[in-house]
Amino acid sequence: MDTSREKSLPRTAKEDMERPDERYKIIAENTSDTIVLVDDQAMVRYVSPSLQLISGYRIEEYEGMDAFDLIHPDDRQRVRSLYNQVLLAKKPVDTEYRIVHAQGHLVYVEARVKPVQGSDGNVLYVVAVVRDVTERKKTLELLENILDNVNAAVWSADKDFSRYTFCSESIKKISGIPREEILFHPIRLHDHIHPEDNAVLMGEVKAKLDLGIPVSQEFRFIHVEGETRWGRLIVHPTVNQAGAIERLDGIILDMTEKKRSELALEESEQRYKSLFENNLDGVFSIELNHFYFVNANHAFETITGITLNQLPDRCFLGLIHDEDHAAVYQTLFHVIERGESRDIECRLAYPRPGEKIVSITFVPIFLSGKLNGIHGIVKDITKRKHDEQELIKSEERYKALQRSLNRFSSDLANVMKVSELEHRLIEEVEAVLQVASASIEEVPKGQEPATPDGQEIWIRIGEKQQPVYLRIKAEQPLRKIELEWLETAVRYVTILYDNLHLLEDLMKRLEDTVAKNETPRWMLRLLFKLSEKERASLSGDLHDSVLQDLIIWYRKLESLRSSHHFESDTAAELMQIEEGLLDAIHQIRITCNELRPPFLLKMGLVESLKSLFAYTRMFSNYEIEFSAEQLDTALNEEQILGVYRIVQELLNNASKHAKARKVTMALTSTKDQLAFSYSDDGIGMDLSALAGSFQHMGIAGIEKRVLSLEGKVEFHSAPGQGFHVAIQFPHTIG
Repeated sequence: MDTSREKSLPRTAKEDMERPDERYKIIAENTSDTIVLVDDQAMVRYVSPSLQLISGYRIEEYEGMDAFDLIHPDDRQRVRSLYNQVLLAKKPVDTEYRIVHAQGHLVYVEARVKPVQGSDGNVLYVVAVVRDVTERKKTLELLENILDNVNAAVWSADKDFSRYTFCSESIKKISGIPREEILFHPIRLHDHIHPEDNAVLMGEVKAKLDLGIPVSQEFRFIHVEGETRWGRLIVHPTVNQAGAIERLDGIILDMTEKKRSELALEESEQRYKSLFENNLDGVFSIELNHFYFVNANHAFETITGITLNQLPDRCFLGLIHDEDHAAVYQTLFHVIERGESRDIECRLAYPRPGEKIVSITFVPIFLSGKLNGIHGIVKDITKRKHDEQELIKSEERYKALQRSLNRFSSDLANVMKVSELEHRLIEEVEAVLQVASASIEEVPKGQEPATPDGQEIWIRIGEKQQPVYLRIKAEQPLRKIELEWLETAVRYVTILYDNLHLLEDLMKRLEDTVAKNETPRWMLRLLFKLSEKERASLSGDLHDSVLQDLIIWYRKLESLRSSHHFESDTAAELMQIEEGLLDAIHQIRITCNELRPPFLLKMGLVESLKSLFAYTRMFSNYEIEFSAEQLDTALNEEQILGVYRIVQELLNNASKHAKARKVTMALTSTKDQLAFSYSDDGIGMDLSALAGSFQHMGIAGIEKRVLSLEGKVEFHSAPGQGFHVAIQFPHTIG
């Protein structure tokens, strides 16, 4: 105590200070905390002057009031309950609450409430020491707001984690446990930590903290069922002057989103790595300066024939065939300049025998918006390219074979002898298939040839005294489409072969019986009827088998082309094949119509001939002039078909031999007869030199056809004077 100051004070003041009650009053009235004395009825009996600083109320206004009138209504009942607890338990309590300032705003205070007992042990008064903690509360709220926004919680505990002296409200958002529960039951926090991580925290981490070493440790929360959350615990031990740990200050950071992003990134990297390494296509990347390889997968090694350990410091362009360098470099330049993906087909400088054709897709690699490199995806398309070339060759071959079939089927319509049929088949097989040899073999029964071996083929075409076979010796195996052509051609021949053989045998017997050279008219009519029947059968077979197969393949190709994306060259080639199939379908339909005109009887002879001439004009080099009078009498089916076939044969001769510029035909009718005339201005021929046989020109067929209809025919021709035919038929056939 300062004695000099005591001597300077007035005597009465010094004496007052020495009185204990006066001394306490001086202390109470000069402390910054507010002291409130409340009786057992909660009436204010004393309040220190600092009340006005905290609440804005004067002492006179508060003394004699209910102590709880200044407290915020929401906190009033809680504080009153604590007051009653002090009266009953006779033990002090600490609390926080809000009071309503005289100017209307809220003031946060903390209070220490302590009972004052009388000599009989009863509580006479309750003393509350109240402190304004508004600024501290605002600071804590700011801290809580910051911690809440950064998903973090701050805490402070004793060195053994037995008691938390501070814990921010944000701990609930992170851990799922209310702050009050953690403060009073610290061990509860460990119940929400993954057992494996909790063992680390209680073991290794605790050991470091006991040594005063700061720690930073990740751990997992499991407080939400079916969900794992991550946190990072950062703890700093506070050491006193003696080196002993006084307390532990720490922060818990919510790392869940960051961890999930890291795991997602890791999963994405693993997925990309798996996609890169296990892709069936070759994948590689190159840098921009000199196009050196950066990396590649094993499929790239398989496709290119270059091992991965040969790639470092190797330029990508060195892998490309010399003739394709310019196109590939131009494509790379486009990718760099425009930052767009590009595709190219090229050949590799393949280290192994054979050509290697690939398709490469170049994809720009951007990092932070800047072009960093180029990815490449390479596919081996060697087989596909070869298949495309084979497809084109097959398509061209198919067209040639189809044209051959059309010509062959047309020629067979005029064949009247087995020997001619055999000769025509051998001639066509040798010309179309380019085989070493083809022959007709008659093989005794029981000695049939063995199964074809691909280079020698035996196909049965009919039967005489013994089975008859077409024998083919090929220098190399026939392709599938060639075998199909051969099967179709043989089918044409087989249909006619047995019938012609029977007819020849019948004719021979008739000639032997009649002992004359002229064939009976009824027999010719029978033969032509049989021929027409076979033509109709052949037309039906073509229409129902070959034509339908072609239509199916055309539709499949059309569907494939429309539902898949092909490169422009391939798409164009497929379009050509599709058009070729349409041409083939058209040709077979024409052949079917020629074998058996579908509307001949319905349209009548004149209209059918006009339709035939219109079609012929599209493909001939000569002009056709036709005139026809109204027929006085209706013709029967045999007459209409006979005249139509004669006209077909004359047009065929005009196309193949006459070299005419104009063909003139006329059809006239009288009451008893039907007259038909034909003339052309072609090269003509010497009829006397043929000795009346006309076998090689189809004229014999015309002559026999007219004879079967009981008509008369006259041929007039000479070299340079064209070819002229005059035919007359009776309206009625006997």
